[in-house]
Amino acid sequence: MVSPERDTSTLFEHLPIGAYRVALDGQLLQVNAAFLRLHRCQDFAQLHRLYKESGFNTYVQPQRRKDFEAELRQQGKVKDFVSELFRLSDGKPIWVREHAHVITDKVGKLLGVEGTVEDITRERKARSALRKSEAMLRNVMQTIPDQIWVKDLDGVYLTCNDAFASALGIQVEDIIGTRDAHWVEESIAQRFLLSDQWALQAGRTVTFEENNASHINPDEQLFEVHKTPMRDAQGKVIGVLGVSRNIQARKDAEALLRDTTEQLELAIMGAELGRWDHDLSMEPGYRMDARAFSMLGRASDDATLPRAWSQFVHPDDLAPVAQALHSHLSGQSTAYQAEYRALHANGNWIWLSSRGKVVQTRKDGTPLRMVGTLMDITARKQAEESLLATRAELQATLDALPDLLFEFSAQGHYRAVHSQFKGALRLAPDKLIGRTLHEVLPRDAADACMRALRQATEEGRSNGVQYCLEVGSNQKWFELSVVRKPRVGDEELRFIAIARDITERKEAEEAIRHLAFHDPLTGLPNRRLLTNRLQNAIAQSQRSREHGALMFLDLDRFKQLNDSRGHEIGDQLLQEVARRLQHCIRQVDTVARLGGDEFVVLLHNLGSEPDAARLHTSMIGYKILASLNEPYVLGDAQHSTTPSIGITLFAGSPTEASEVLKKADTAMYAAKQRGRNNVCFFEDIPPIAPSKSA
Repeated sequence: MVSPERDTSTLFEHLPIGAYRVALDGQLLQVNAAFLRLHRCQDFAQLHRLYKESGFNTYVQPQRRKDFEAELRQQGKVKDFVSELFRLSDGKPIWVREHAHVITDKVGKLLGVEGTVEDITRERKARSALRKSEAMLRNVMQTIPDQIWVKDLDGVYLTCNDAFASALGIQVEDIIGTRDAHWVEESIAQRFLLSDQWALQAGRTVTFEENNASHINPDEQLFEVHKTPMRDAQGKVIGVLGVSRNIQARKDAEALLRDTTEQLELAIMGAELGRWDHDLSMEPGYRMDARAFSMLGRASDDATLPRAWSQFVHPDDLAPVAQALHSHLSGQSTAYQAEYRALHANGNWIWLSSRGKVVQTRKDGTPLRMVGTLMDITARKQAEESLLATRAELQATLDALPDLLFEFSAQGHYRAVHSQFKGALRLAPDKLIGRTLHEVLPRDAADACMRALRQATEEGRSNGVQYCLEVGSNQKWFELSVVRKPRVGDEELRFIAIARDITERKEAEEAIRHLAFHDPLTGLPNRRLLTNRLQNAIAQSQRSREHGALMFLDLDRFKQLNDSRGHEIGDQLLQEVARRLQHCIRQVDTVARLGGDEFVVLLHNLGSEPDAARLHTSMIGYKILASLNEPYVLGDAQHSTTPSIGITLFAGSPTEASEVLKKADTAMYAAKQRGRNNVCFFEDIPPIAPSKSA
């Protein structure tokens, strides 16, 4: 290794950048002080040791050493070789620019390499930052919708954004290097130049409006223009920055707003409305104009003073007004609207209608300001209260009526429905209006109602017409009363009709009728109804020549069960017997209870052949016998009973009902004498021999 003696020129030693000499094998021969500072080493010995430890390759990317050597071999020199090195003292990467050339002796023999190394890390960072700034500036210029351009002091365009180029109908690169005269008329270009000079002479931003007519602004749109002197780092003016914004739409809107505001003011004056303005960012922040303040009977001098919005509101109205305000401020309603009582200067409470909307918000959407109107609605409220009182009285009267109340036209059209019993209607009241009775009611009911309307047309009123409807799953009876309504002028002839629900009365009548003909315990026909049906059956049998049959049943030893288990168990047994008997016969036949444990079964239409009729009756009789022999579960115990059944047939010749019943009763006693729990036909009982005394 060659020692770094001070045998080199003073120029090498005092170079401001690092300088070195290396042998062909990579050994350092000599470095200057700047090279030591570059690697932050104290002396050559430390530098040489660290360089050797690095394997003579300090490049961050080892391939760069090979690139360096290859270029040196090919060219004999290396120029502007930019790379990233590891600083030997601390291993941190730095950016450097290298220049080098080969060293030869007098005969051209290759001795080594000498070169310079310059730390350009700061330069690299500065250029990177500059590129980022330039990119950001370009992005900002392109993002801004306004037209932006930069000229030098001679009026030559240096740059512009897309919005400016689009206004001229060309590309950005086509504008750079040109002047205004290339794109607009000479007179317009002179105006642009004068405004540039104005900004340069003022030394600050100047703002003005222009609407110069040209081929790029044929509609004479109005633009707001800002021009600012451009300065370099030393503050020297080097050009002009211009920004132009089309404000025609804004100016049109401002003009429209002025017109609208004037019209609104006239409308507010005509409608006798007051205005208010609520600053929501402060409390108190509610202001009223003089007209609104005068509604409260107060002097207009204090009208615009800020106050709490609730200052004059009736305490009972604070909650609903606050709710309406919150609903609008939270976005639940598109506008604020409330009616409340406010304290007048004379001590009375007047009614005000307040309406308004949010007109200003923060960036996050928080409401900042509301404006609105006030209207004195005291007279309207008094009229409403009077009307409500009248309606309440009328409604109370209607509610007190236990009936349906309608208005009809002469043709049966529903004109009005007044009733609290909506469940009795076949359709909702609003669905009835305009329809006819025949469109809503069954034919029989509609015909009955129309008869009542015709009678009321002729006589002035109609009473007592009844009709039946299916309402839901129930059958309802109504009684209709109709009165002809007096007419005024040419108005339509109408009728007031009251339909009274008489279902309970009908049911009561039916219940009374039912009790008159039915057994209250079992619900079966009683003796009275049986006699009627038996007479009809006998008459029909005489006409048709078909047989009928009558069975007389008596429960064996029922009295013993009734006495031992009680009447309640006895009644349950009788009810179950009635149920079983009904299951054994046809629907056209009749089961009746005569009283106690005596039952009668009447059979119809058994045919004209006696044997067939007897067989049919016998089958039913034994079916009944088997059914009644089944055990009975009554209460918590099982019971049993048996019947004795007497049967008689009837057909053809006239016979009294009492005679047929007597024959069946006689046959029943014969069945008991034969041991009970059996069937006996009256026709099978041998005739009783007349006594000798007879």
